[in-house]
Amino acid sequence: MIVKRIAPQHIPQAINNIGADTIGQDIMNKKSFMFGFEIKNLSFEAMNILKQEALSLGGDCATPRGCIKHQGEKIALLILTHAQLEKLIKKLAYQPFGLQNLRKLLQAHVAGHIKEQARSAQHLDHTHSPHTINADSALNLAKKSAHHMSKNNAFPTLMAIVNITPDSFYAASRQDSQSAIDRIHALLHKEVGIIDLGAASSRPGSELVDSHTEIERLEPVLQHITAHNLHQRVQFSIDTYNPQTADYALCHGCTIINDISGFANKNMFEVAQKHKAQVILMHSKGTPKTMQNLTQYEDMFAEMDVFFETKIAQCKAYGIEDIVLDVGFGFAKNTEQNLALIRHLSHFLHFGFPLLVGASRKNTIGQITQKEAQDRLAGSLALHLIALQNGASILRIHDEDEHIDMLKIYKALV
Repeated sequence: MIVKRIAPQHIPQAINNIGADTIGQDIMNKKSFMFGFEIKNLSFEAMNILKQEALSLGGDCATPRGCIKHQGEKIALLILTHAQLEKLIKKLAYQPFGLQNLRKLLQAHVAGHIKEQARSAQHLDHTHSPHTINADSALNLAKKSAHHMSKNNAFPTLMAIVNITPDSFYAASRQDSQSAIDRIHALLHKEVGIIDLGAASSRPGSELVDSHTEIERLEPVLQHITAHNLHQRVQFSIDTYNPQTADYALCHGCTIINDISGFANKNMFEVAQKHKAQVILMHSKGTPKTMQNLTQYEDMFAEMDVFFETKIAQCKAYGIEDIVLDVGFGFAKNTEQNLALIRHLSHFLHFGFPLLVGASRKNTIGQITQKEAQDRLAGSLALHLIALQNGASILRIHDEDEHIDMLKIYKALV
C-alpha cells in the first residue's frame, strides 16, 4: 500500500488525472475546496441558527462561548466546503433574523470563486497544459464573463512599471524620455502583458502633479509609441489621477486607466467612457502626501467593500464594464494592514472582477526585512507569489525578469 498526501488546492487536478467522470469531478471538486468567513454583527439568534445549520451539513461555525446565552461578542467563524456552502445558501432563504441578507453576501463570494476558477481554467486552456483540469463549464462561464476581463491577456499577467519621473521612491525605476523608450522596447521582447506609464510619483509624502507637467513628460514617449505602432504589440496603461492626462494618453496608444485615486475626479469616468477604456479602481484615502496619516479603519475590509461597491456602481452608470480592482497595497495602510490584504486577498473576489496587487519594493517589505528599496526584490517576489495563490490576476512590478521566472514556476505548479 502506498499513501501520498495531496495538497488541497491540487485535489481537482488529481481527480482529473485519474480519469474520473466529468460530472463526478464537479461534485468532488466542490467538496475539496474550503471556505472560511468571519461574520460580524449578526444577532445572537442568527448566530445560533447559523451554527446549527452549518453543523447539520457537516460544516462548522465557531461562536463565542456565551453565544447560546446571548452573551459575548457578536462574531462567528463559518467553515464549510464549497458543496456545503451551496446547501447552506439554499437553507438560509427560509431563515429569519437577517440571515437572508447573509445569504446574498455568501452567494456573491461563491460567484466570485467560480469566476476566479473560470479565469484559471481559461489560462490553462490557453497554455495547453498536459495536466489541464476538465473545466468546460468553467470555460463557458469565463466566456460569458469576458466583458470584465482583459481582452488581450491571459491571467495571471505582469504589469511592468515605466516611471517617467525624477522622484519615484525606487531610484532605479526613474526614467527620462529616451531611457523610458529604451525600456519599453526591451519589455516588448519579454513576457509582460501590460506596460504601465506614469509621469507623477505617488510615493508617500509626494505632492500632486498637474496634468500639464505629466503630459510634457509623457509626450515624447507616447508619440514614439503611436509612431511605431507599439500599442499593437502590448497593452499600455496610463498611471494618472488627472483626467486630462488620461485623455491624452488614451488618444496615443494607451487602453487602460490606472488611477491611484480610485476615480476621485468624476471626469475620469467620462474619459473612460469616451475611449471605452479598461479601468483599474484602486482603493486609497487622501492623497500621497496625506495617505499615511489615514490608516485608521473601524473595519478595513468592510470599508473597502463599500468603496468598491460605490465605484463599480459609478462605472456601470457610465457603461464601463471592463474593470480591475486594486486593493491599494501601501496606500493609506500600515504594515499590518498591508499583510492582512495579501493574507485575505480572496475576500475581494466576491466582486467578480480581476484583482491587481502592486507590492513591488514598497515600504512594508522594508519594515519587515529592514532593507532599503534597492534590496527588496526577494520580499517583493514572496508577497507577489502569495498574492497569486490568494487570487491576484495582475502583478504590478519593477523587476520583470525575476517575476517572469516566478510566474513560470507558479504556472507550472498550478
